[in-house]
Amino acid sequence: MYQASEFQGFWANFIRVTIETDLGVKERIVMQKKASIMRYALIALMILFVFAVLDLIWQYNQAPTYFGGVITPPKQMPDFTLQSAKGDVSLSDFKGQIVVLAFGYMSCPDICPTVLADLRQAALKMDPREAAQVQVIFVSVDYLRDTPKLVDAYVGNFDPTFLGLAGSQDQINKVTSDFGIYYNLNQPDPETGFYTVDHSSVVLVLDPDGALIMTWPFDMAVDKITADLRTLARQAKR
Repeated sequence: MYQASEFQGFWANFIRVTIETDLGVKERIVMQKKASIMRYALIALMILFVFAVLDLIWQYNQAPTYFGGVITPPKQMPDFTLQSAKGDVSLSDFKGQIVVLAFGYMSCPDICPTVLADLRQAALKMDPREAAQVQVIFVSVDYLRDTPKLVDAYVGNFDPTFLGLAGSQDQINKVTSDFGIYYNLNQPDPETGFYTVDHSSVVLVLDPDGALIMTWPFDMAVDKITADLRTLARQAKR
């Protein structure tokens, strides 16, 4: 026969084991819930990651958006050689860079300084690494007055990285004809000898392969010029 103390001890142990077992079950249930939550959270993160990657791939494969007039397909342009203050310069010297090509003359009262000032502002808005991929070239069509040194100094007043080129009448006629640029030296004033020059105001943009990819009107907003150059720079890296 069990004594009272043994009987009490039995029930005390039974109750203790039951409580410990119950606590263990509850702990396992809590741990299982936590594990389930973590699994669901991990799955959600993986799904978000997959969608983010797919979105990047989609954006990468989208055709770039430009503000200028896009030439489709880009038109391969002929090479030319003109004179800078330091000697002969060829368009092909800048293969691998984006070339922004503007035509005008130093005595131009409005269009030329506006174009060069806008290009300067666009260059300042760009990241230095992006700007380094762009070369601005200003070609003077005023072969009678604008010498290579004068043109170089003129464009240097806007930005020291801009390149000014000049040439003989035959050279200028060839380049403007090849690039679809109109110009005409008007009759000089009989008293002062001063004359103006009519010329196309369009700005040409060539891709790193030397193909004409875009044109800009001279009054295009600086922010749009900057956006186009940034997009071209990113495309050139692909």
